[in-house]
Amino acid sequence: MVFRNFGGQKNRIEDPRDKIGRGSGIIAFFVEHKVAANLLMALIVLFGVYGLSQLKRQLMPDFGLELISIQVEWPGASAEDIETNVINAIEPEVRFINGVKEVNAIAFEGRGKVQIFFNQTASMSKALTDVQSAVSRISTFPVEIEKPIISQTVQRDEVCRIDISGPFSEKTLKFFARQMRDDLINLGLANVEFEGARDQEIWIEIPSDNLRELNLSLQEISSSLSSSSIDIPSGSINSGGVSRQIRSDQLARTPSDLRQIEIISRSSGEKLYLGDVAGISETFQENSSYRINNKGSSIGLVVYRTRGADSLISQQRVEKYMDTIAEKYPDSLEIVLYDVFADAVRQRIDMLVSNGLTGLLLVLLVLFFFLNGWVAFWVAVGIPVAFLAALGTMNVLGLSLDMISMFALIMGIGIVVDDAIVVAEHTTTLHRRGMNYDDAARLGAKRMFPPVLAAMLTTVAAFLPVLMVGNDVGNIISAVPITLTLIIIASLIECFLILPHHLRTSMKKITQKQQSTIRTFDIYFNKFRDQTVLPIVEKTFNKKGFTVIATICLFIASTSLLSTGRVNFEFFDTPESDTIHANFSFSPGTPDNVTRKMVQELAQSVQATEIKLTGEIGSLVNYGVGNIGRSDSGRGNLTNNISGGHIGSYTVEMVPGDIRGVRNIEFMEAWENETKLMSGIESFVIFESPTGGPPGRDLDIRIISEDLTTMKQAALALRKELRLLPGLIAVEDDLPYGKEEILLELRPEGEAIGFTAEEVARQVRNSFSGAIAKRFSQDAEEILVRVKLPQSEIAGQTIRDIYLTTPDNTNVLLSEVVTLKKRLGFTKIRKQDGIRQVAVTGDVDPSVTTTNIALQTIRQDIAPKIEKAYNVKLRYDGKAQEQSEALGDLSLALIITLASIYIILAWLFSSYTTPFLIMTVVPFGLIGAIWGHFIMGFNLSMFSLMAFFGLTGVLVNDTIILVRAIKESLSDGNNLSRSVIEGARERLRPVILTTITTVVGLMPILFESSLQARLVQPLAVTFIFGMLFVPYLVLIFVPSVMGIAYQARENLSRIKQKLSPQETTI
Repeated sequence: MVFRNFGGQKNRIEDPRDKIGRGSGIIAFFVEHKVAANLLMALIVLFGVYGLSQLKRQLMPDFGLELISIQVEWPGASAEDIETNVINAIEPEVRFINGVKEVNAIAFEGRGKVQIFFNQTASMSKALTDVQSAVSRISTFPVEIEKPIISQTVQRDEVCRIDISGPFSEKTLKFFARQMRDDLINLGLANVEFEGARDQEIWIEIPSDNLRELNLSLQEISSSLSSSSIDIPSGSINSGGVSRQIRSDQLARTPSDLRQIEIISRSSGEKLYLGDVAGISETFQENSSYRINNKGSSIGLVVYRTRGADSLISQQRVEKYMDTIAEKYPDSLEIVLYDVFADAVRQRIDMLVSNGLTGLLLVLLVLFFFLNGWVAFWVAVGIPVAFLAALGTMNVLGLSLDMISMFALIMGIGIVVDDAIVVAEHTTTLHRRGMNYDDAARLGAKRMFPPVLAAMLTTVAAFLPVLMVGNDVGNIISAVPITLTLIIIASLIECFLILPHHLRTSMKKITQKQQSTIRTFDIYFNKFRDQTVLPIVEKTFNKKGFTVIATICLFIASTSLLSTGRVNFEFFDTPESDTIHANFSFSPGTPDNVTRKMVQELAQSVQATEIKLTGEIGSLVNYGVGNIGRSDSGRGNLTNNISGGHIGSYTVEMVPGDIRGVRNIEFMEAWENETKLMSGIESFVIFESPTGGPPGRDLDIRIISEDLTTMKQAALALRKELRLLPGLIAVEDDLPYGKEEILLELRPEGEAIGFTAEEVARQVRNSFSGAIAKRFSQDAEEILVRVKLPQSEIAGQTIRDIYLTTPDNTNVLLSEVVTLKKRLGFTKIRKQDGIRQVAVTGDVDPSVTTTNIALQTIRQDIAPKIEKAYNVKLRYDGKAQEQSEALGDLSLALIITLASIYIILAWLFSSYTTPFLIMTVVPFGLIGAIWGHFIMGFNLSMFSLMAFFGLTGVLVNDTIILVRAIKESLSDGNNLSRSVIEGARERLRPVILTTITTVVGLMPILFESSLQARLVQPLAVTFIFGMLFVPYLVLIFVPSVMGIAYQARENLSRIKQKLSPQETTI
């Protein structure tokens, strides 16, 4: 068959459906009204501009955090003491509260924390009341524990961190930090937390010789101080008509006040003051963590914004404050602003806006080639109008402009462009055929409305599974279907209420001569269509079986890229972080001055690494700070931090990744090689801070058993195996060995004297840790007054040398009344839903492997050996669990999605079989997407899958309109072959135009070199390479499938006719 008509516009006989009288309805109203469309567009633009100005900007979307935490402190207790006496008492009381989803508990040395997660539908105010009531019912808590602190955890995002240091005492630095905290909160920031600020204490040190001479114990002196130093109300009196408040104010708040307290007063007038027998000084809590930088001691401030506040505005407030404090504080006070969270938000927004504008200009150029100048202009204008409408509605709904919503906005470009092109191309086609501009605008919009609406509804249905994903992943990505639905609604309004009027106005300006004059581009395009494309369509349709089989083979080849590992799947791929942490621990009991030396070594090795890699200091690292007595698990993982004098960490903020040429993996390897580990180091890991997505490490494997020693042995064996796997870094476990524990067992002789196990434990603890005599508030801080033995005496004595005071006030050696046993304890014990477990965690080097590949190897080769050798059970948590649950939710919801799409298509075509034809093309859209990831070297991710859903919307839209055009041609009396040719002739231009505009619109993002672009580049890859394959699927594959379906139906009809009995005539 020969196709020739390069110059003419009438490629088929006049369609009777093109003849229509003056219509009615909302579309006709907006087409014909002189100002309605422009007024609506103006309102949308104003609405969108206002909404955009009010829209909060942040890195990730807000989501509910149904979490209540209980914190309990018990000074001097081991982690096992905390677990046995505190955690085990709380867990059974809270686990079965209505609405509880999960209970996590961690026992540390001296403190315990219980986290209670509730279902999303739970009332958190009632949940808080239920937890408070449950804890208040517990009567088995040890007497010495602090009052449990029960609080609802509220989601807060960090704004930045501030570090202050200088030639000042720690007390003075805390004073400056408190002033800054108060100032920042007054500026509207939600909260400011301190890091490395040790709690202040007053120590009353009494030598044991003085205690024995006075025949007193530390507890007795502590009780005496508690009763003599008070500040309580004593009521009120009315005198002379005036009411006066009476207070008993004898509270000693300073060492000089405490020295004047009488501890002995005899009838002879002889008095003994506390200062006569004790040394009294101000100090800081023992064994608490503190910070240092290259200037010496420092205090950190973590600044948080309120939920719903704009990240950039919050940061601007902090920066404005920092500019005004130069005169307020001494010049020698160094104040450093670092880890600015808003920088990532600003970088990503700027990157998307600049690339979006570039893409829009490219789209406009393409439209001018294919369409009349004014028509192209109004089609291009519709893109920002639709986006402004969506942004304005996002503000009304309380959504934010974040990484996820921007992902949806980018994905909406293809949908918005496709809608506008479909309407504009059909309208201008009708006009080129000679139809009046008024009728062409009205009829073009009305005829395209049902298929476009159906395509939009199927796109929304395709995203339904995302809303059904639970857990943290569902909370994060739920903004995608919501934002995309808003874009789709805005696109429908713009395409059918605004664009037709502008098309009518544009076509009205075209004279009869211009209408009959053929553009040079159209001549060449029609020649390409008739001489190249349509013959290919005819040949492939005639060999429809081969075409379908070849397409299936392409699909199998693309999926084999996944199965063979040439294209890997990374569930939540995140960009490189600008923060790197190094954690280490010595043998338990190592003094903190040794830990400090190791932190200083890490600081020096950072500088040495910089010089080695770049030749200069400051080219890679912006700032560094170390912690003595605490690990650092990175942003969002504070509950995983471990404390203890033998534990330390060093945190480095890198120069932004787009500026430096050294990647994190290279820096971390060089840093580790440059670091000279001191003797006694038991663990040392370097890792990146998380940059978004689900919380937790890439790998999180839980070992479950009741015996701590067995779990530790299994964890060490698992760590050894994991370190042999390529691409796994920073492998560690969270069951660190603690100090050596000495168990006290009361002998019968001790019981005979009158001792109890509780009394012995109290006196031993007082001998080493002291007895707390008083607590009072000063400068918004709680000050502890601790009565204890002198540090020199504690350091020189062993536990066997301790004297106990008997009930009859005599002294006896501890070793005479108890039996001493030793064992190795643990610093931290983790439990989940009442079951002990150890987490073995690690990170994945994305340039070597992926999380899924590593997990597959662990499940098949490593886990069975560990479980069999140590009789433990392994479970996968963290991102692996999030992925499993999310994909499980998606597969469950897929049935609902497919059913919804089928119903929509059946309604549109009034057919039970045609929807299957259109739905058949959907999985083949993966061909281009997978090959695109292979060619560009990207991993498939959750974002790639969501982009595929968006690609499906465009693919289904084009398929619906093609199938409808073919069916209309069939209804005109043409055979299927001729109808396919006419359908391809009619749909080639809009399909090609949609493909080119989508590709060029996203091309700037694809070739963006910044690291921030890696978040959205899988979207661009999926759309660009998927769209390049759309013309083949729509114009060649779909007609071939239709031909096979029609041929099968005809064959079935012939068989039925042959099998039916012949009619006889009498």
